[in-house]
Amino acid sequence: MAQKKTFEEKMKELEEKVTLLESGEVGLEESIGIITESAGIIKELEKELDDTEDKLKCLDLKTDEVVPLAEEEE
Repeated sequence: MAQKKTFEEKMKELEEKVTLLESGEVGLEESIGIITESAGIIKELEKELDDTEDKLKCLDLKTDEVVPLAEEEE
């Protein structure tokens, strides 16, 4: 079973893909595959960031306890 990559590992992989695309050394078909893979990585990173943001919103900094989110005031 493959080990789950860390956020940093995913970012590094994405950076490598961008560098490869920018180099112009890959053909159209390979570029499409790289872009498709990159989109998947970006979705994973966005979800991880959203999850982390939710955790931080719930963290009481005085007690280091996780508390329920209060309704946001308008």
